[in-house]
Amino acid sequence: MFLFSVFVASFLSLGAGFPHGAPSIACNGMVPGHLPTVTSGENPFRFNLSSKAYKPGGTIQGTLYAPGQMFKGFLIEVGAQNDVSSKETAVGEFINLDSSIEKHVCGTAAVTHVKNNEKSSVSFTWKAPADAKGTLYVRATVVQQFFPSRYWLGAFSVPLNPSK
Repeated sequence: MFLFSVFVASFLSLGAGFPHGAPSIACNGMVPGHLPTVTSGENPFRFNLSSKAYKPGGTIQGTLYAPGQMFKGFLIEVGAQNDVSSKETAVGEFINLDSSIEKHVCGTAAVTHVKNNEKSSVSFTWKAPADAKGTLYVRATVVQQFFPSRYWLGAFSVPLNPSK
């Protein structure tokens, strides 16, 4: 009976996901460790950005959202890849965080949720690296529910090109 109780408790904890934000292990691949998963169809999540170009050391304000959709968790970072199968190290840093909604992960190169309450959007400020890194994309993994897990990989922004 004890082993059965341990098994059930372990299984239920998988369903809870990561209510206080993505762990650092999710940084490169941006895949949550939630099981089982029921995601299908086109990713409904989008970015609204203050600019389509970045200046080295400059900032861009952004919002992650999906019209008519709520979500519970997120992991946002900026990198050169716009393909969910590509692993990479994020560039730049997120600044001026709203500590009631978001926190750093992956050093300061990514931002994740603090609580798993429902949200309709999340806003952020990204600071570009001191040196231009070519064309970049803001990308996100978004979790809509934890059990059964429903999450979306590969919400990508429009290309951010370096400006002079």
